[in-house]
Amino acid sequence: MKTYSGSNAGSQIERFLWDARESVWIISPWIGKNYAERLALLSQKGIEVRIVTSNVDYNGESLEVFRVSENPNLMVLVLDEEKVAFIHSKIYVVDKRHAISGSANFTYSGLNKNVESLSIAENEDEVRRIETDFMRVWMDFERKRMSNEELSNGASHLIKNALPLNSSTNYGEIDYNDVKDKELIYHPYYFFEFSFRASAGKSPPILFENSGFVVIDGVTRQIITDDVLAGEINNHSREDYFLKTEKRYRLTFHEPKISDFKEARELALNYIINQNTRHYRQNYGSRSYDRIFVPYRNIIRFIKSGFVQVPIWYIERQEPDGRKHQDIILGSSGKKWNELIYCPECQKKIWINLAVKCKLCGKLVCPDCINEVGLIFKKKLCTPCFSKSQ
Repeated sequence: MKTYSGSNAGSQIERFLWDARESVWIISPWIGKNYAERLALLSQKGIEVRIVTSNVDYNGESLEVFRVSENPNLMVLVLDEEKVAFIHSKIYVVDKRHAISGSANFTYSGLNKNVESLSIAENEDEVRRIETDFMRVWMDFERKRMSNEELSNGASHLIKNALPLNSSTNYGEIDYNDVKDKELIYHPYYFFEFSFRASAGKSPPILFENSGFVVIDGVTRQIITDDVLAGEINNHSREDYFLKTEKRYRLTFHEPKISDFKEARELALNYIINQNTRHYRQNYGSRSYDRIFVPYRNIIRFIKSGFVQVPIWYIERQEPDGRKHQDIILGSSGKKWNELIYCPECQKKIWINLAVKCKLCGKLVCPDCINEVGLIFKKKLCTPCFSKSQ
């Protein structure tokens, strides 16, 4: 990451901004009117322009420029300090290839007069980090502008940085009689594709290398080792799209608890280091020594990284005999990810792989409702079968 400090921040920002070919994303609390007009003109050329700014008196004329533009390529989030928050970040992302963050507002003074400090991305990974920071702000604050009623009751909601829904699994359009409840959950994850290569010892040196794909749950901060979910994220591109919500199912967004991309990257680094720390034997002449290889942080290379909202369907069904279960289906691929069942004894919801089968009646119950009988050859029985055996 390159840094810049000086009274001509515009020389770093405007040199690629006005030559944009695909997209311009800007976060700035204050935006000058002349810059607003130029952004509106960019959007009229088919360039996607996203702006996050504040509802302050200075922006009055600029906001009016955006309002009368009526161009679908121009998307503006105006944050009211009293209702949502005051945005103080300054971020510029152009064509997803150039990215800058720092202190410079998108005004004449910010770009030409004030002494400002900037962090300028120099490679794809650094651009992606700033891009992800922008999208986190966009997603979080756009969602906060809408009420829960609007989210779940016949609204069209623009989903940012999400995996698209497979049309064949859009259960919102299906109304089977055995479906008792339908919920679509967007769950946040960070992902990192990594590789490293290093040698240790002498004559001959021992080579250590590895590569892989790390997924971090944005809510629990835990590393996800599930290959099905990792494949879902790795094999499907992120897209922005509108989702039409309906009364027939619920729509839920899980809020990420990870503070920023930097924290997620630290979690990934620590995991990769721990997983690849190992003992090895090193021979020196006639002697052999135990050594420990610990990957240095600077040798771990992130090939691809990002933040994504994964759509997951929870479909509750009821069998003719009254038994209820819940299918968990990944929205992008349509793959069944897991299944939850209701314990017939206590009605607690449990993962099917954690349920225990009664040896007499064959019912699946939760571990709390299973009983062991027998001194040597023990049987596992549900509560009713256990009572009958007494």
